[in-house]
Amino acid sequence: MLLSMTVPTRLRLAEVSDLPFIFRQEREYMETIEPEAHQGWMAALDLNLAFWIDCLPHTLFCIDADGQPLGYAMWCLDGDAATLVSINVLGSRRRQGLGRLLLDAFEERVRPNGARVAELGVHRTNQARLLYQGAGYETTGQDGDYVLFSKALRES
Repeated sequence: MLLSMTVPTRLRLAEVSDLPFIFRQEREYMETIEPEAHQGWMAALDLNLAFWIDCLPHTLFCIDADGQPLGYAMWCLDGDAATLVSINVLGSRRRQGLGRLLLDAFEERVRPNGARVAELGVHRTNQARLLYQGAGYETTGQDGDYVLFSKALRES
């Protein structure tokens, strides 16, 4: 997939000023992909916000163009397993390679922290599963409506 953009993009650590963008993207995802879970997600919004803030210093990054965020990824580390908690690209910028850039950056960033395995779950109706399969992730099971994926990470 070719990245066809006229404005150069950059990958950077997320900042507090990115939280409104992240909130809007997460809310849109819930409304579009998991509408049955939207009410519960809204009820847990304070917990989600606290988690996003905790991720800011090290495990949440954005891709942007001209200072405008286009997407983000966040993860957590548990021993030698890194879990991709969320990855999201602005709807108008999907299918341009940004998701793959974020996924590759996630893998690169977790290796030096001792991760040997990358894991994630994706809602069964979410087309992003094609991105993960194309990047070498293998299906490892199912948890409710989520398909679980895993990938062994090679040492850099």
